[in-house]
Amino acid sequence: MRILRGTSLLALSLGVMGAGSAFAQTSEDSTKTSTVGLADIIVTAQKRAMPLQDVPVAVTAFTGEAMRASNLDALTGLRGLVPGMTISRSGAALNTPQISLRGISLQDPNRAVESGIGFTIDGIPLAFQRGTLLDAFDIERLEVLRGPQGLLFGRNTTGGTLNVIRSRPDPDAAATGKLRATVGSFGRTDFEGVIMAPIIPGLLAVKGAIAIKKHDGEFRNSITGGREGKRDMRDYMLSLVATPSDRTSIYLSLERMEDDSEVPPYVPLMTPDLIPLTGPKLLTPNGLGTLGYPTYVSGQNMQCLNPATSIVCRPLSKKRNDVETTQFPAYYNLNAVTLEVAHELDGVKLVSLSGYREDKEDQIGDFDATRFAIQRNDKRESSWQFSQELRAETQFDGPINFVTGAFYIEYAFTARQFPSVDLAGLSPVTPPGTSFFNSLNAYRIRQKSRSFALFFQGDWDITDKLRVTAGARQTWDRKQTNFTLWGRIQQPFRDQFVLGPQQGPVSASVKFDELTPRIGLQYDVKPDLLVYANWSRGYNAGGFNGRAGSIVNAVIPYRPEIMDAYEIGFKSEWFNRRVRLNVAAFHNTLKDKQEDVLTVVPGGALVTATVNAAKARYKGVEAELAVVPVAGWTITGSAGYLDAKYLSFIGNLAGQGLADLKDLKLRRTPKWTAGAISDYTFDLGAGRAGLNAAVYHTSRYETSVLNDPRGSIPPVTKVDLAMRYEFPVHDSLRMTLTGFVKNVTNNTIYDGFTSSNTAGSFIDFAIPSVGRTWGVSLAADF
Repeated sequence: MRILRGTSLLALSLGVMGAGSAFAQTSEDSTKTSTVGLADIIVTAQKRAMPLQDVPVAVTAFTGEAMRASNLDALTGLRGLVPGMTISRSGAALNTPQISLRGISLQDPNRAVESGIGFTIDGIPLAFQRGTLLDAFDIERLEVLRGPQGLLFGRNTTGGTLNVIRSRPDPDAAATGKLRATVGSFGRTDFEGVIMAPIIPGLLAVKGAIAIKKHDGEFRNSITGGREGKRDMRDYMLSLVATPSDRTSIYLSLERMEDDSEVPPYVPLMTPDLIPLTGPKLLTPNGLGTLGYPTYVSGQNMQCLNPATSIVCRPLSKKRNDVETTQFPAYYNLNAVTLEVAHELDGVKLVSLSGYREDKEDQIGDFDATRFAIQRNDKRESSWQFSQELRAETQFDGPINFVTGAFYIEYAFTARQFPSVDLAGLSPVTPPGTSFFNSLNAYRIRQKSRSFALFFQGDWDITDKLRVTAGARQTWDRKQTNFTLWGRIQQPFRDQFVLGPQQGPVSASVKFDELTPRIGLQYDVKPDLLVYANWSRGYNAGGFNGRAGSIVNAVIPYRPEIMDAYEIGFKSEWFNRRVRLNVAAFHNTLKDKQEDVLTVVPGGALVTATVNAAKARYKGVEAELAVVPVAGWTITGSAGYLDAKYLSFIGNLAGQGLADLKDLKLRRTPKWTAGAISDYTFDLGAGRAGLNAAVYHTSRYETSVLNDPRGSIPPVTKVDLAMRYEFPVHDSLRMTLTGFVKNVTNNTIYDGFTSSNTAGSFIDFAIPSVGRTWGVSLAADF
């Protein structure tokens, strides 16, 4: 089998690695240590605190200490360090990631489309992943669970789950704090601070946290000479922990985020090869190439040509992170509340977990990505969610233990979108603001979802070495949509448009339900060697299209997608815990696969729509290795091999009629992912120095569902370097000075690509990636 041939390549890649991921860094506060060896990391991947090596599923865990040592200041730093995972920032929404795990991904950030990658913060599952490109400063632990997690983490986890645990104050501990200031390239100025202290020792403690992140823009505007993609984000958190008795604890967290950054700018990649120069011309008011109006001509280095003068407007820059569009300001505001109450009985822990989040977002997208004001999209959105989980966890001494409970979530969003096309900016004779197109529609969509689930997972120790795990989750979903469409009429100036005839509102609702069981076996060959096998089912909810384009398409639902997943693996430690090797192999089948594609809908409008169009298979092998050669030096690495393919795919993706598309490559499914970090610490003078080097590699993958060659991301290897020096100021204060360079080789491969896939369209752009950056930070721990 191919998967077995891939195993030998995987072993070879691990054998030549000189560094590894930070998840296995030693720690003084671990629960189990040796003189020179790897520390345990305690995870909650099974809704109970367990050592990572005892959890019979594929999990990569990072401690906050290890992330800071490797200068992983945001989740995008995990790229290449988790096998089978790609992560980049979305070009269509502020502070929002695009994540792929084992080939499951979502490119469309529209709130109506639910991701197959779950995201949980302090136990609260997020219905929307806006604002989740988190900074790592206040993260105590990050767990990346790979494969369906439908039993304990619920629906929308067919690819896996990111489980973020933030630090909490302790009423029994002394006051502590950490502050960090960072300056760097592009005018970067960051400040982060966390202070925790008991208010009533033994009874009540408080934590206050703040993060302020700013820079002037990571991309150069080749027209104005200025900077684009500016950042201006502020995040405030306040939390309380009360322990009214030895058996009861109460955790309350409040968060406020204000993000006035700019979304990453786009690079135009319009390809008029589909439009003969002797025929209708793109970017002209009547399609005839009228004198005085520029058009675009084909070529590798595409140019803007004014046919009136035969003068080239400007060749595209050869620098991939140069842009020509001027970004519009945007904002994203978030309020979040989390309340957890836990009470321990004899052998049973009862947990109530409540969460509420609300956000607002406003941004303008420049879809033509040129210096001309051709097309923009004004988008205003708001959403809220409420969730409640009641859970019982047993802690019996006997052979049977279980986790059981009930979960409810309700969430809704409203989105208003006002697209406009204005070609007069290209003409030297027509007043700016005159519109030549009136074919775009404005719309408002409101959707509301409710989901209720019951779950149970039990573990039975048949012998002292053999354990059986079994359980199931039953989920009931209901979704409602309300859609209103306005036609656009001729407008004299851009900001004086008049809404055309109203269509709708139209409403519809749909119900789904699904049983997601799991069964597994684990066998302890010896204390440091665990082998396991699992079968599980994942469930990704259905719904209604968020960009319907017509009132007919707005009320047509798409169905859920179902994942059947098989996984075998082992977890091991060797040589007195100096070496840790974990390996997993998987074979997953996804039925009724939801595809977010650009397509023509009834009425002739071109929109992004979600349809059940395919069946796909994913199989692969993943390995994680950690080594401590000598005290102070930790080398860890990971690699993943993925073989993903469509089993069937019949669809109409570009308005050209139904076609058999199963030979296309699945998006964001690189065959190889690998990463490594080497962290070496040693005594130097009165303090301790550290050297950190990270390298990660991702093989070629596609970002376009139609495999447009412009959206093919070539193989990329990036290197990060950091040096730090930690020194005491007095007994209770330690300072750490860190210097770092990210993307040392200045690799600026695109992060993503969007195309309308339609002749004559100018919605063809790439999302540039950030080049080399540097910085210096000073941190204080007390």
